Amino acid sequence: MSLKKFIEENKEDKIKIYVLPEYFNINIDIKNTYYYPDFDIFPFENIDVSSNIKNQRINVLNKIKKNQNINIITTFHSLTRYTIPPEDFKNIKYKMNENYDENLFEMGYQNVSEVRNNSEYSKRGFIRDLYIPGEVLPNRIELFDKEIDRITYFDYNNQKSIKNIESIEIIPGSEILKFKENINKMKERIRDTIDINQLNTFPALFYKNKKTLFSYIKNDYEIIFINKDEIIKTFSEKEKENFEMCDDENKKLIYKEFSGLPLEIINTIKYKEYTLNLKNNTYKLKKENNTLESLPLIDWEDLKEDDLVVHEDYGIALYKGIRKMKNALGEREYITLEYASKSRVFVPVERLDKLSKYLGDKDTINISNLNGKKWKNTKKKVEEKIKQKVKQLIKIYALRENQKGIIIKGDEELEDQLKKTFPYIETLDQIKCIEEINSDLENLKPMDRLLVGDAGFGKTEVAIRAAFKTIISNYQVLFLAPTTILSSQHYETLKERYEPFGINIELLNRNTTPKNREKIINNLKNGIIDILIGTHSLLNEKINPKKLGLVIIDEEQRFGVLQKEKFKNLSKGVNFLMMSATPIPRTLYMSISGLREISTISTPPIGRIPIQSFIGKYSERIVRTAALREKGRGGQILYVHNRINTIEKVYKKLKDVIPELKIEYIHGRMNKSEINKKIKQYYEGEIDLLISTSIVENGIDIPNVNTLIIDDSQRYGISQLYQIKGRVGRSNKRAFAYFLYKDEKLKEESQKRLEAIKKFNEPGSGLKLALRDLEIRGYGDLLGLDQKGHINSVGLHLYKNILEKVTNELLNEKEKEIIKNIEYTEIIGIRGNLLIPEKYISNSIDRMRIYRRISVSKNIDEVEELKNEINDRYGKIPIEVKELFEYAKIRVKASNQNIKEIEIDEKYIRFKFSEEITPNLNIYKKYSKKVIYENNVNELISYGIKDPIKYLYKILEIGE
Repeated sequence: MSLKKFIEENKEDKIKIYVLPEYFNINIDIKNTYYYPDFDIFPFENIDVSSNIKNQRINVLNKIKKNQNINIITTFHSLTRYTIPPEDFKNIKYKMNENYDENLFEMGYQNVSEVRNNSEYSKRGFIRDLYIPGEVLPNRIELFDKEIDRITYFDYNNQKSIKNIESIEIIPGSEILKFKENINKMKERIRDTIDINQLNTFPALFYKNKKTLFSYIKNDYEIIFINKDEIIKTFSEKEKENFEMCDDENKKLIYKEFSGLPLEIINTIKYKEYTLNLKNNTYKLKKENNTLESLPLIDWEDLKEDDLVVHEDYGIALYKGIRKMKNALGEREYITLEYASKSRVFVPVERLDKLSKYLGDKDTINISNLNGKKWKNTKKKVEEKIKQKVKQLIKIYALRENQKGIIIKGDEELEDQLKKTFPYIETLDQIKCIEEINSDLENLKPMDRLLVGDAGFGKTEVAIRAAFKTIISNYQVLFLAPTTILSSQHYETLKERYEPFGINIELLNRNTTPKNREKIINNLKNGIIDILIGTHSLLNEKINPKKLGLVIIDEEQRFGVLQKEKFKNLSKGVNFLMMSATPIPRTLYMSISGLREISTISTPPIGRIPIQSFIGKYSERIVRTAALREKGRGGQILYVHNRINTIEKVYKKLKDVIPELKIEYIHGRMNKSEINKKIKQYYEGEIDLLISTSIVENGIDIPNVNTLIIDDSQRYGISQLYQIKGRVGRSNKRAFAYFLYKDEKLKEESQKRLEAIKKFNEPGSGLKLALRDLEIRGYGDLLGLDQKGHINSVGLHLYKNILEKVTNELLNEKEKEIIKNIEYTEIIGIRGNLLIPEKYISNSIDRMRIYRRISVSKNIDEVEELKNEINDRYGKIPIEVKELFEYAKIRVKASNQNIKEIEIDEKYIRFKFSEEITPNLNIYKKYSKKVIYENNVNELISYGIKDPIKYLYKILEIGE
């Protein structure tokens, strides 16, 4: 019987605490049942308990304290650890118009710039954001001095308020409160040699009384031990491992006194015993009936001093910071750029649309000279080359438009049934991609779509839906993967999902026996097989499906053009879905809209937590600590050693270093049946630590594998490191990645690579890493443009802008609307302090982001939406920011009306229009004393203007 079934069948009057052995991975969705986990770090480790663990533990304590009748699943080690005593567990309630006390840090919350996880808070002016444990969404409190003026829930993805509420109850953010009395109590008990950040598993040090979960529960709780002998055995193992991490006598004394109760306490409590086979419990993420907004990828990288930047008009320069300057027009912030010969240009922040971070090969680039025409000529040359290529692509596109394909109608009822078997929450990006692909499949034009998304972002699920729709429309599917492991992974996944629908699925790779290979090829030809998954074996001339409707190619960049073209000859008008984890800027996709269909998944799955990355010299102690920590929370470890001739030696060494773990190894030269056997054991949890060469770069997808150790990380390229890193962190558990090196001193290049992989640890960081490692060389190939040199000469962002402009000019009117590129109006002489005061938003990076968003807004609605967002996130908008938004509205409205330039003087306002525009003179005359229009240069001058801003609002028809 499974644990879930056992709990659901034991619904008696008494509420229960189910005590399990250590190392059991628990994630079971049972009504009114909550998990109280153990800490996910070792004692004295200088890292914090993960927010997910804090959230679960505090949530359980809070619910019991409020006398809510909940069942609890825990382990005996967790049950006996000291926690915050009930008498110290503070619940602080606030209502509207009450005074607010600043004590979130003391309440155990972590101060961050943006709140995204439980137990975090941030301060911005009169705004306080916090994420209370147990809550689905974080809260925002807006103050008027010390009085609460507004309380809302907000979406942690887009940081926008969702719903106003009247009151809020704040509970501890962790089990360690940091009020003065708590810190003093801790200092009485330990020496100064131990940092407070090493005490995250010792709440008892901070309180007068030592209490466990037992102190919260009442006599009406019934304790049930499941597999008692294993509970005792694993408790003892865990205590031994924890004690081993106490590397001096002082730490050992602290651990004994302040960690928790000893095993002997088991003899003093009442409990019932049951025996269950816990191996049958599978790991699934809890599915909820909700969706959350996308996490947007940042198009404009954060800048640091001396980074290369590109100004559209002046060329490539060094960024020298942001500075405030005052002139006759008012106070502004300016970006300082340094060109050749130390020449400087100050760019007003309201014109950041002309500026971008340089993305390209820095070694081939020189700083531009402000004198001369070289920059202008470079841009012209790039534009001419792009024009040639885009013309070729448009011809190809026109031919494809006229080609007839296969219509895949599907079955809405069956597709809905498949959707319900998806054990996770769909992100909005996934839903959008599925809709785009369904629309393509239902169209007579053959689908040729590229699906791009970071590792683990859910591309496979999108492919599963497309293949299913094709199969139930009585067509066959070929699914091509680059490696044996990845093809086997896809086979197992699809087999599980398709089994209830009677779909015939087969696998063809190097592990397939010759006899089975022949049988599969014949069955495919006769229409018996619905979907065939395979590696390069699918490119064999003998592969000839009876009724092919869809070809899916995973890791598309690993296959050549001719290999892909081969499938087009198998069936006329066949649909193509290609997938790639190579991250490419979203803006680049937009620039070629209409030339090739591209769908993007840029949203991490719900609950995905950033990977904790470590870089350091190899040591057996680090490896042992990392492996035992993962084992201690019921997880598995992937150890990458990329040398076949020494992998067995590493295997024997690790067995000596970590004898507590079940360890195996695999590499590409092993017998195929042996590899399959070990991979299967790993999937089923029978192997704790798998040593492998980089053959696991694609294909290992086990949510329970959450610690990665690479023992010679300096030997890998950054993209390869990122792909391997993507093998862990695929659940709602915090993952750890150790990038270790054995050289005494790292080369500078290796150091930079490893620092980059550590820095970009958020889900979706593949984009930033790819740009950092200059992998833009692959973008040109993807687009069919051999343009690496041209991208480097002007930088990726400006290249993208030129590509948009050229494509817009060359495509027909219908397509122009899709990719319309706004030409921003130059406004000269506008008065006012157009800036965001530091006292309003102190973080210069946040100010830069907002300036950038204002400068690239395309319409009044976008400006207004941004204004509302800033008011929501930072509080009441000061006069300087209001003036900045007035300017933004004028600029965007003028840009949309094709006004090239507005010059504001004390006596007049001059307007310069685009050639194709004739201004409506009546509206200008209506609000000014005198108007002169010069037809030959398409310029208009208005005289007698008292208030330029009000005048511009009227003639541009901007609402107040």
